[in-house]
Amino acid sequence: MRFRQAAFAVLLVGCSPVSDVSITRFESLEPESCRASDVALDERQISSFFKRAERIDGRTLHDDYEWAPCHLEGTLTYQGKACTWYVRAGRTGTIECPGVLQFFGCKTCDDLFGGGELYR
Repeated sequence: MRFRQAAFAVLLVGCSPVSDVSITRFESLEPESCRASDVALDERQISSFFKRAERIDGRTLHDDYEWAPCHLEGTLTYQGKACTWYVRAGRTGTIECPGVLQFFGCKTCDDLFGGGELYR
């Protein structure tokens, strides 16, 4: 029984609706205060971000997360669809697929962002 539970847990951890992550660019509205080093993630880390992040609504995004004026962006496959993604230095992200925009926030992703404080 334990073996079956462990195998099921491995399957869940190994499954991710995100694949084929590609980074296309970094952008900052305030380059003096929000730099590429504030969101220095590679493709593997972007996948980890979306795997660990919670899907949230716009109110939660506004009320519970810090908005950051810089982000990475790129493309990925999400649940079998070609989509665009953005990850901001404030530990938030979006995935935009044809006709659908989803918000994500990750309170357990400090290690991906250098372990430092949130962008402020």
